[in-house]
Amino acid sequence: MTTVTRVLLLHLVLSIMAATGAGLLYGYPAAKAALLGGGSALAGTLAYAGCQRMVPGGNASRLMWGHVIGEAAKVLVALGLLAVVLVTDPGHAAAGLAGFGVALMAYPLAIFWLNK
Repeated sequence: MTTVTRVLLLHLVLSIMAATGAGLLYGYPAAKAALLGGGSALAGTLAYAGCQRMVPGGNASRLMWGHVIGEAAKVLVALGLLAVVLVTDPGHAAAGLAGFGVALMAYPLAIFWLNK
């Protein structure tokens, strides 16, 4: 299992947990907004993975540029989709932001999980 796959799984699990909590506390619309917010972070990681796959060879310079472009794509995709979630359902914007924030916790958690 690759590193990106593990981070994607963490995003998915954390997004589902945030959506479940929002659904139990505030109902289905909040759960949907939290899941879409978490999905925004997941989509950003998918964009990063796509950029990494497009890097040919093992040249350090190419790998570095692939990482830089991947990170830029991750930020643009994640924040762009989060903006769509917030604009389309402003009544549940807090749940969307919470789902996004919880899903972003996959990055620090992955550091501990992957270093075992």
